[in-house]
Amino acid sequence: MSNPNLRLHIQRDQLTWFLDLLLDEREIFQLSASTGIVLDVDRLCALSRRELLVNLADVFLGGVGTAKPELRNPETSANTLVSQFLTEKAQAAISRVGYMEISEIETFFKTSDVLVEGGDFGEVIWALLTDQRTAVVEHGYKLLNTTYASIEMAYTNGGGDFQSMDQLERIDSHHAHDTESDLPQSGVPGREIEHLEQQLADSKADYTSLEQKHNRLDQQRAFLLEENRGLKTKAEENHATEKRLKTLEQENHILRGQIAQYIEDTTELQQLTDERDRLLAEKERIVEQLREYEQIKAAKETFTTDLKLVEEAVYKGHQGLEDFQTTLDSHFDVLENCHQAARGALNQIRQTLSYLDTQEIPEGQSPYNLTTEQPRVGVFVDVQNMFYAAKDRFGRRVDYIKLLDLIVGPRYLMVAYAYVVQIPEINQSSFLSLLEHNGYTIKSKDLRLRGDGSAKGDWDVGIAVDVVSMLGSLDVVILASGDGDFCPLAELIKQQDKRVEVVAFEHNTSMDLQQIADQFFPIGDELLI
Repeated sequence: MSNPNLRLHIQRDQLTWFLDLLLDEREIFQLSASTGIVLDVDRLCALSRRELLVNLADVFLGGVGTAKPELRNPETSANTLVSQFLTEKAQAAISRVGYMEISEIETFFKTSDVLVEGGDFGEVIWALLTDQRTAVVEHGYKLLNTTYASIEMAYTNGGGDFQSMDQLERIDSHHAHDTESDLPQSGVPGREIEHLEQQLADSKADYTSLEQKHNRLDQQRAFLLEENRGLKTKAEENHATEKRLKTLEQENHILRGQIAQYIEDTTELQQLTDERDRLLAEKERIVEQLREYEQIKAAKETFTTDLKLVEEAVYKGHQGLEDFQTTLDSHFDVLENCHQAARGALNQIRQTLSYLDTQEIPEGQSPYNLTTEQPRVGVFVDVQNMFYAAKDRFGRRVDYIKLLDLIVGPRYLMVAYAYVVQIPEINQSSFLSLLEHNGYTIKSKDLRLRGDGSAKGDWDVGIAVDVVSMLGSLDVVILASGDGDFCPLAELIKQQDKRVEVVAFEHNTSMDLQQIADQFFPIGDELLI
């Protein structure tokens, strides 16, 4: 920091105290003479140490002190002389501070106790205050202010007198020494020579002391430099250690990552091993299945060969069965025709016998020689229609045996068909057997179920086909049904000059069918059971 800044930040009493610590009697007298504070030597010698220090502080600060006006020298070069003098005196300390780092300065000059005890407080403070580094200057101000505050300095009476007893005693003793023995008196050359000799001796002693102090400082400086080199070496070692530690930490981090990756790879490898074992087991199972498949395939080929042989045998047997069935069907048709003819003949015989029972046979004439021409009758009974009509209206059943005898009468019965729909839930075997033993031919079909859930089971078309196919051998067609769907069939029968009769329940018979029929036989209680 430059001297102008120093003058702005240091106070007059601080500077006076600081100069008192830094300068001895000879230096104060020499500096006062060189700055021209007092031109008269006698007057200069008459001033006390305190007055000289105050005037030097005023000269340095460029302000007005408490000294008399004739003692002041307003030359601007006085400030420079004081600065140069103090700089030369503190040159060793300035060199020492210049070699030190800021951290070292703050460490070694942390407090002023060591500096005060070593006697170089003033030189070090001046070196710190005039250093070019701001942090060093600020540390110097801090030491100066702290030390000054610790000696309890204050000002009274407006004259800047020290209240510290130690300072007052030291200044008074110096003043007494100056006035009584040290300074030469006017007109006494011998005493002046003695005084100068004493000053020379003091200067030599001071020089010796300074030289010793300088040597001691050089030793301290060498020690500090050596210690500094050791600290730098340790710092470098610490830095290298820290760098190595960081490297080890990075390597440790990398190693941890590698370990984690190894664990992950190991886990994945174990999973792959398990998967391989599973696939091997699956492979063995598939191989076993392939063996079984080959066996099944071989068995299938054998079975296919055998099946072809069986199919050929079945085909041949089927052809034989078809031929046999054809033969049986032809024989059955012949038997059926014979059966129908026999039944017709039997009915004719019954009718003839009944007729003969009602006739008077002349004496001497055989009843078997009588002949009669009776109409041929075909009866077609819709059992389904008759059953539900009787059940719904009367809750009873039709007596089909009486019905057949009633509607045929003395006429010749060619055929009597009973059309039945078989329902799985109802057993009609005994009923059908009864009809067969009493002259009926049974035609049966199963009840058919549609995809929508409804059922189909009627003989309308079947009855019509049978009637038309037999119409050429019949004279009378009797329909036992009240279904109006038979109206077209009844008209067709009449168009062929055949007689059509209808027997059914009156409440359940179509009016059109009743009108078309040549005769309608309503069923009453006599035909119900």
